[in-house]
Amino acid sequence: MKALVIYDSQFGNTEKVAEAIADALGAGAETTLLQAAAVTPQAISGNDLLVVGSPTQRFHATETIDALLKGMSLADVRAAAFDTRFDPADVDVTVLRVAMKVAGDKAWAATRIAAELEKAGATIVLPPEGFIVEATEGPLRSGELERAAEWAARILQSI
Repeated sequence: MKALVIYDSQFGNTEKVAEAIADALGAGAETTLLQAAAVTPQAISGNDLLVVGSPTQRFHATETIDALLKGMSLADVRAAAFDTRFDPADVDVTVLRVAMKVAGDKAWAATRIAAELEKAGATIVLPPEGFIVEATEGPLRSGELERAAEWAARILQSI
């Protein structure tokens, strides 16, 4: 089985999560890790599993990830999506809390990424997952890299 992990990262936190996921997937699949800006159509073709991740920015993935996902054709590909995000319990701004409540699951990049992957024909193997960043620039919350590896192991178990 061939797997491709695609990510975008602003401050390195999403990259670290993507690396942990790729390392864990390597236990059961020939795995390639690519930053979104380096992805070509050739890199996507021939993979059995596609995992895509982005930091959450203004309730979306990065523009690079959004552009990459537009127009993809992923028939017969299994996929999963992840993001890095803040912990909603840490939000002190009332307006942001209300916006998050209204947006629901769509407040997170991973939910939107999974929807785009599914729209492209992929079969989503696990619900989208978010990994917590302590502040805008990080660091990741303690234990998140281990949790990312566990999530990747569940992906392998599901296929």
